[in-house]
Amino acid sequence: MRCYKRARAGRPPADGELARFGQPDGHGLYGILDDDGQSVLCHECGGRYRSLGGHAFRAHGMTADEYKAAHGLARSRSLASSALRETFSARSVAQVGTAAWQRFEAARDPQAAADARTFPPGPAQARRSLAENAVRNGRKARKTVVRTCPECGAQWCPLPGGYNRTTCRAPECVRAQTAKAAGEHARRQREAIRPLTDDERDSLRHLTGAALLILVRQLLGEGMRQRTLAVAVGISEAGMSRLLSGHRVPSVDRPRPAPTTTT
Repeated sequence: MRCYKRARAGRPPADGELARFGQPDGHGLYGILDDDGQSVLCHECGGRYRSLGGHAFRAHGMTADEYKAAHGLARSRSLASSALRETFSARSVAQVGTAAWQRFEAARDPQAAADARTFPPGPAQARRSLAENAVRNGRKARKTVVRTCPECGAQWCPLPGGYNRTTCRAPECVRAQTAKAAGEHARRQREAIRPLTDDERDSLRHLTGAALLILVRQLLGEGMRQRTLAVAVGISEAGMSRLLSGHRVPSVDRPRPAPTTTT
């Protein structure tokens, strides 16, 4: 996989590790873990053990990461045998639903776990630099679509299966795009909703009871906003909601005069 990625990125795949892969390395082969299902072979001493993690440290003074690096094994490669891994997996599955599992579920804090895995966002300049590197690598390797941030001009290549973002995700760019989208939405709303005619305004001002309720529902069905109708009737938006639910009948003396203040 490492050689494949190097070739896909346009870098020469030949290196020392590639030349050594599969060659004799101590008692085993470089880059290969000899697993017969029940035990694995130690490259250092030739013994077979269920797991090499503890053995490498006790017998050879090497941590698991040092052992893997010395013998060309991937960092994600387990040093346990297949049988031992299956045993661990079966034990884990058997714990589901037990009293200990329920205590674990009760004490678990999903938000704290998510916070521990979430790294704070880096500076905008650093994100833009990473995005530009992705563009250069993408042109050589993936040859996919190149996106450009409409605010700052930064470019990036979307990853296969990733979500379709429109900006470089810098906070200032996101805020600018959000403001533009809100303004465009408000403009479309204004164009889609027609203004009230003079006759409709006069009817909303003077009708009351069931006649007013019928007219309000008719205008709402035509796409008129409830707030606009409330202003025309002379009541609050909350009062309009009560009118539509049948809990209020506006009086005929609308709008009520504003209270006078004495000095």
